[in-house]
Amino acid sequence: MARNIVRDEQEAERRKKQLLEAGLHLFSKHGIEAISMQMVADTAEVGVATLYKYYQNKLNLIIAISAEVWENVWKEILQTFGVKALEGLNAYQLIECYCDSIISLYQEKPEVLRFSANYKTYICREEVSQEQLKVQLDVLKPIGILFHRKYEEAKIDGNIRTDISERELFTTLTLTMLGMAERYAQGIVWADNPAGNHVKELLYLKEMMLAWVRGK
Repeated sequence: MARNIVRDEQEAERRKKQLLEAGLHLFSKHGIEAISMQMVADTAEVGVATLYKYYQNKLNLIIAISAEVWENVWKEILQTFGVKALEGLNAYQLIECYCDSIISLYQEKPEVLRFSANYKTYICREEVSQEQLKVQLDVLKPIGILFHRKYEEAKIDGNIRTDISERELFTTLTLTMLGMAERYAQGIVWADNPAGNHVKELLYLKEMMLAWVRGK
């Protein structure tokens, strides 16, 4: 009996993974409004009833995808640096790490950035509450906690500016870097070649953001 329970749990996780991957692919490529739950189920080769069983509606599905995406990004950062090394970074170095991770996403997983842009547009249009977003926001809490500690340390060592609030600095930095990477990934920028590679521009933006957080 125990073996059957384990097997059923593994099968459920496998199906959930299929559904999240199918949703990420479709929502990234076509936008959220254009994709139905049936289309996601068909792409995942899973019955639509199973999709509704796990996620109930499209909003729950896209929030689960976003949580999965950013949890994986965070895990990759931890694997790259190691927990101890990451904890040892000062605020400036942590911000540089964040900028580099966004640029890496643009280079290696642009579909994640396209989904992220579509996701933000959708939840704003639908006026989704903070409570509904709890699954995703919980994933981001460790990053906020780590930045808070480093911001407090910076009040002493001065490696970044603290003349503006922690919240204002954090949101301006993260949303600016992420937002531009999303736009480049979507190809909706005023440029000679919107569909071209814009790593150089993102590196310029990184330099500007680092100079700004230093107060220069």
